[in-house]
Amino acid sequence: MSLAQAIVAYRQTHQLTQADLASQLFVTRQAVSAWEQGKAWPDAETLTKLNDLMTTDFAKPLPPETKPAPSDGMTVLLILIAVVIPVLGWVGPLIILFNPNFPRWSKITAGVVLTISFLVIAGVILLSLAAFYSFDQIKN
Repeated sequence: MSLAQAIVAYRQTHQLTQADLASQLFVTRQAVSAWEQGKAWPDAETLTKLNDLMTTDFAKPLPPETKPAPSDGMTVLLILIAVVIPVLGWVGPLIILFNPNFPRWSKITAGVVLTISFLVIAGVILLSLAAFYSFDQIKN
């Protein structure tokens, strides 16, 4: 049985109007009406009085469940993956760069790929550190 149904049943059993119940709880008739319609919920103090009066035990509903934020460990792991995967991608260009059998244009391309990859990784690390330290200062 919901709180709204319990209030209506209690009032009818004890032949009370909404105004009568409201005066016993020191609230307005409109508040009782809103509870009975399920549009509102009494505050903790009034709910305690109402529970005592009706000899029931209705509890205030919990707020909707929120998803927890990812842990710091997960964040570090994702950053490491973002750094390690491109580093592993350096193997091919490094082989091209240091093998004398590849033509000059492939060595230039490999050097450009390595440079861009290095700059991206350095940028990710620097942005991660900046975000971490700015968040840490906001937290404190």
